Amino acid sequence: MNLDVEDILQWIEAYQRLGVIVAFLLPVIEAFIPALPLIAIATGSAAAFGLWKGFLFTWLGACAGSILVFWLVRKLRGTRTHLFFRKYRTIVKTTSWFENRGFSVLFLLRCFPFSPSSLINVLAALSRLPFHTYFWATLLGKGVMIFIISFIGADLPAMLREPWKLLFIALLIAALWLFGKRVEKQYISR
Repeated sequence: MNLDVEDILQWIEAYQRLGVIVAFLLPVIEAFIPALPLIAIATGSAAAFGLWKGFLFTWLGACAGSILVFWLVRKLRGTRTHLFFRKYRTIVKTTSWFENRGFSVLFLLRCFPFSPSSLINVLAALSRLPFHTYFWATLLGKGVMIFIISFIGADLPAMLREPWKLLFIALLIAALWLFGKRVEKQYISR
């Protein structure tokens, strides 16, 4: 499949015609179906609606979806499903890791675009992490991550015309990914 700049610009126009409700709903759905790429959603929203509008609606949708998943899993606590998960040592260890590290580790994991958001939502909900800690770490961490992606997406057509900028962005994303893995590994080893 050959994609050129014109094809991508047509996709952005089609996305824009769907309206800002899509920029909100797609991240909500992504919280339940992690196969949807939040990076592509945030990039497309910023390219279609501009930096601030694209960022705002994607951020609100991503936070709403994450909080909804957290709330639903919390409602399962005490049920057979929750007891089933508690049998696994890795899950118990990870949930206590969230409880002990609280805001800082959750905030850091939320800042990196390659962290498994759905898994983080579920594990945080299975832990005894206070809701207010989860809420603020999610709001702030996803804000940082989505703003960076939106900043890139808002200038996407220009970047496609000047491919050297894409190389710089790819290197920046790779550096963020490596830094995120290093931080994650450091926290896990503790």
